[in-house]
Amino acid sequence: MHRVLVNIALNDWTVHFIGPDGKTRISPWLLHDSHEEVLEILRWFEITEEELAEHHSAMKRWGCSSAVAWLSDDKLAALIRRGEGWPWNGYELRQMKAAGKYPPIPLAPYSKRAKIHTG
Repeated sequence: MHRVLVNIALNDWTVHFIGPDGKTRISPWLLHDSHEEVLEILRWFEITEEELAEHHSAMKRWGCSSAVAWLSDDKLAALIRRGEGWPWNGYELRQMKAAGKYPPIPLAPYSKRAKIHTG
């Protein structure tokens, strides 16, 4: 099992994930329209009822929350795959959403992008 930190902020219902090393961002930043959409993510992570109660409390107090999830190899791989071709950070995504361009179309994975030749 792999430890993943799920960070949630009330501002635009942003969600992002920190990998098992505690430093590396994995998967894309996500923006949601409601708390219910965020709760769906937490359900996918199978957080406990205790952790869910703590999440609700933190959201009311501070407008942000973090939860630790333990993912199988398959779930971690699925989360990482979802981030391929998604280089944007939360700030850029908020700007895209305000301009009506969210969700963006992900780029092809780096290995499949056309190589630019300079000469």
